[in-house]
Amino acid sequence: MRIVQIVLPGAPEFERKCQRVDFASLSPVHDVIVTQSPHDARAAEVAHIYGPAPLPRQPLIGFPVPYVASSEPQKPRFALRKPATPRIVVSPLATGEGHLPEAVEEQYFNATEDRGLRTEDRDRTIGSFRRPDLDDLIEQTLARIARFRDDVQWKHFDMPPAPADFLDIDVWVDPARDETDFDGFVAEAIAAAKLVVASRTAINSLRLEKGRIGFLVPCSDPNELTHAILTALFKPEVARSKIEAAKQTAGKLRPRQRIRILERLYESLIP
Repeated sequence: MRIVQIVLPGAPEFERKCQRVDFASLSPVHDVIVTQSPHDARAAEVAHIYGPAPLPRQPLIGFPVPYVASSEPQKPRFALRKPATPRIVVSPLATGEGHLPEAVEEQYFNATEDRGLRTEDRDRTIGSFRRPDLDDLIEQTLARIARFRDDVQWKHFDMPPAPADFLDIDVWVDPARDETDFDGFVAEAIAAAKLVVASRTAINSLRLEKGRIGFLVPCSDPNELTHAILTALFKPEVARSKIEAAKQTAGKLRPRQRIRILERLYESLIP
């Protein structure tokens, strides 16, 4: 099977991660081309487009092969030259044919040193992936934490966190404000056996099994975020059960299930 993976400019970190996971799993058994140009799709039987939502309209006009994507293209203002729409729109939140589980690169499962519940006298470290629209919420939360503790620091990652980065983190936080923000690296933290505090978006509720394996808080609420972080850091009797439950279910994030579904979707599109 000849597959072209098209990573469009503006693709969020979540989509770029998905492309890396898919390429690592597909390339040993399929002919996979990675490109930024939709024109390269002519050399393949099926395409997978990783891009922003909605997809830009212009590159998809006259698209030559059936394709899979995580969103529909922008709707044209006029009826002329409509872009080709995806044969299948895939998402971890979809149901039926379009459901595609989230997966984590295998190396994150090796970053599993448990430092989150140690009780010695030391500073605790919170980690999160920086997005500019969250800076004010993080500042408000840090100010509230400082009222109760002076031994907590917040480490921001301007680049996607590597597996080794999780070894220096006690609790991973995703304070997402938007339902379309999938970029919190919650799944990677679960794979690395880190306790997670995250906004209660649809994707995080799915990742954390509605709060069974992590803490879910309302979006844009620094008070609830502070309370959950302090509980995760300093109440091991509460945190330990969530960490153990997460370890038992982290295997669902391995790529094999995602790739089985993805291969089946591709095959259904090839004439």
